[in-house]
Amino acid sequence: MTGLAVVLVLISAFAHASWNTMVRRSDSPELTNWMMLSSGAVLASPFALFLLITRPPDPIGWLFVAGTVALHIAYFFTLGRAYKHGDLSLVYPVARGLGLALIPIIGVTVLAETVSVLAAMGIALIFIGVVTVGSSTGGGLKIWLKPRSMLSDRSVVFAVLTGVLIAAYSTFDKRGVEHVEPIFYMFTLTLGSSLGILLLIGRNYAKQDFTAEFRKHWKIGLAGGVLQFAAYALVLSAFRLSPVSYIGPFRELGIVFGVVMAVLVLRESVTLKRAIGAGAIGTGAIVVAIAP
Repeated sequence: MTGLAVVLVLISAFAHASWNTMVRRSDSPELTNWMMLSSGAVLASPFALFLLITRPPDPIGWLFVAGTVALHIAYFFTLGRAYKHGDLSLVYPVARGLGLALIPIIGVTVLAETVSVLAAMGIALIFIGVVTVGSSTGGGLKIWLKPRSMLSDRSVVFAVLTGVLIAAYSTFDKRGVEHVEPIFYMFTLTLGSSLGILLLIGRNYAKQDFTAEFRKHWKIGLAGGVLQFAAYALVLSAFRLSPVSYIGPFRELGIVFGVVMAVLVLRESVTLKRAIGAGAIGTGAIVVAIAP
């Protein structure tokens, strides 16, 4: 990875952990997440309009815009369904772990990227760390030892679909930013996802719920919107500098920041297993960063 790509993803990981912490603290996570998406799109609209006028996407670029919006709406839908039917400790390691494992495979086979032996070792460490952290409070790790039982559990089915979508949109967006400016790409992704999520969750909440959420937490919505937008916009920019096979796994460093914030902000206790997993992710991220 280039030095600039490392810096961009480090900032992105911190921003990602920060807005996730805000959502975790909310009494209505779905509404808070939707408000962040919406406010991020609104705040970025002047920059997006400027880029649309000065550097509009080419025809192929618009196809990538439509594709990434569809992929992210599907991602948010499957993730929500997975958490509806299963625990965090089961869904998280399956979704993130599978997505992480597939990104380098797709990067090599579809995008013709190369991964050095050192980077492969780092990616393996990150994968082990993600699964360990995610399964530190439950039986998530066990599902990897019983692959035949996956299709019998709806939460696992949706988690697997989520992992596939994570790998799909990551490699898809790597190509997308070759045709579209990252900020405009992120704007369309955020706006489209916000509208799509509104259609999906609108049936479960009354208008008063949305109004109350905005009135009580508009500051969190704005701050989280900036962080949410910046987190992936920086990754999109990094895609232009380094292979997605490296960027995708390196992003999981956000889990380390998340564990630290869980202790400092949410006052959560950290088990030895979770600390070991976070350490494996951090070590693997360093290895990927210095790998040729």
